Amino acid sequence: MAREGWIDARLPAELAARADLLVAAVQADPELRGGVGTVTRATVLRLALARGLASLEASVKARRKGAA
Repeated sequence: MAREGWIDARLPAELAARADLLVAAVQADPELRGGVGTVTRATVLRLALARGLASLEASVKARRKGAA
């Protein structure tokens, strides 16, 4: 992923803890880590954000299609 911008975001401690629990699993799966060397909490959160945005975009698209 390109580093074109920097966003500081406050997250609930629960989300950080959940991301921490996923670090080892993502590190162990080459498909999930997508060519990233060392997986960190930030890596997991970037992946989650990208997947979450894709899901949200699909939901918005589906709703717009249904309203048309």
